[in-house]
Amino acid sequence: MATKVPEWMLQNEEYIATKDSDGFLTRSSLSVLSVLSRIRETSSKGLIWASPSVMLLTVLLLIVLMAVSKNMIFSYTVLAETLLASLLLCNKALARSIKTSLSAMFLSILILLPSALLGSPRTMLTVSLKVFTSVALLNLVSQVLPFNKITESLKAFHVPDIFIFTLDITIKYIVMLGDVCINMLNALKLRSVGKNREKGKSLSGVLGVTFLKSREMADEMYGAMACRGFEGEYTRPRNRALSWKDAATALFLAAMIALFIYTQHAISLA
Repeated sequence: MATKVPEWMLQNEEYIATKDSDGFLTRSSLSVLSVLSRIRETSSKGLIWASPSVMLLTVLLLIVLMAVSKNMIFSYTVLAETLLASLLLCNKALARSIKTSLSAMFLSILILLPSALLGSPRTMLTVSLKVFTSVALLNLVSQVLPFNKITESLKAFHVPDIFIFTLDITIKYIVMLGDVCINMLNALKLRSVGKNREKGKSLSGVLGVTFLKSREMADEMYGAMACRGFEGEYTRPRNRALSWKDAATALFLAAMIALFIYTQHAISLA
């Protein structure tokens, strides 16, 4: 016995979705991808000028000396050396370093602008220059040292294991959770049909799922590390023979310290 097909099944249904802009999802995806690409690019670098411990100690001491320096000669010298060293980077890394340093300097200028208007422009110039140089030094270290070498140097300086562990896991999970966010944003973009003026509300759902996923990944990581016998203790790196690059870096730091002492003494006699 033949079955008659209902009339409503024979009717043509042509649904034309209303055009909508997905700029919010696109911008969100590009922002997350930008951060992840920078982290992956930094972690995969192998350009090490000297031993990580020597380089990290040099940069930290220079930043501290600039912070307490009362003379601009020392700051100008460190700035010139930093810019000359930055020229060895690729064009993309150099442009990114200068852009970040200039952004930090302009922010410090905006913060200290009232002091300049009240009659202390030298303070604004001094602080903004030191901020630019400090950020440029940190960018230089991040470009020439892989992240695992930085954590290795922290252990050599007897930094507590809990601090190294937190820093190391944080960087790794930023990448992993970033991939989760990218996948959810792509899924949301593919499933978005029609016009929706409240796409921003989906951000709370993405963050909520990311938080739940982070809890799940934390439990999995704890079980994996417990199975491997990890007890939260990092081993110290083996002593490495110093190279001529280490000697050159040490001589540079000694020259900077001597210049700092000289300029501070000259100021005290003036």
